Amino acid sequence: MPNQPKDAFDSAVREYIDFVNEQVGVYMSALAGFAGHHARVSRQVHRINRPTSTRKNEKGEEIVVWSSYEDPTKPDIIHNKITRSGEFLEANRPGGTNEQQHSRAVIVFLFTYWEDEIRPRLAKAKGVEAIEIRSDIMGDIRILRNVILHSKSIIRPDRHSALSLLGDMFPVNQELEFSYEGMHQIFVLMKQDCARLLYEWLGIEDAPVQPDELRDVAIEIRRTGDEHS
Repeated sequence: MPNQPKDAFDSAVREYIDFVNEQVGVYMSALAGFAGHHARVSRQVHRINRPTSTRKNEKGEEIVVWSSYEDPTKPDIIHNKITRSGEFLEANRPGGTNEQQHSRAVIVFLFTYWEDEIRPRLAKAKGVEAIEIRSDIMGDIRILRNVILHSKSIIRPDRHSALSLLGDMFPVNQELEFSYEGMHQIFVLMKQDCARLLYEWLGIEDAPVQPDELRDVAIEIRRTGDEHS
């Protein structure tokens, strides 16, 4: 196996930490968007560029909400979705179906990038097989990814018992439900394990702060010439 740059391991870990942080930002922005939709329709506020309308039947019940989006490249085309207002509000509420769908997508995305890109690079830098790069939290994310894609998000007893760190977060035989606090716990555990991998790579054993005490991770990459500073 050809020699790898000595900082190849560090660079791969740093890239994954950056990737996790990107997902944190997108997750938070998505939640803000869902909350905004929920608030606007709840107050029946009508926007010009994103019109939302509610109608009521003879009993005074709200029936439908429609949201229209103009295609800026084709002004004569409007993308339109119609749904019952109760379903719209349910989907966009905190913890609702939109938040759950987005959380599941983030979980699948995080695992795929780890498994297909980062883990092989870490293994190559160490001169070992990818299976030798082990992570409890990524093992749990693999299980959640498989449950999402292959079990309609229902976590069965055999899959639940295989979780190392996240078992308390999900009731067995129920559909996975990702809370705001739970997602941030997952993000923190991922970055803590990135720190653990770095500590092991660098041979650090008696650091003043241990990986499981960290709440965020930053890696400084030395530039040429920094050695004299």
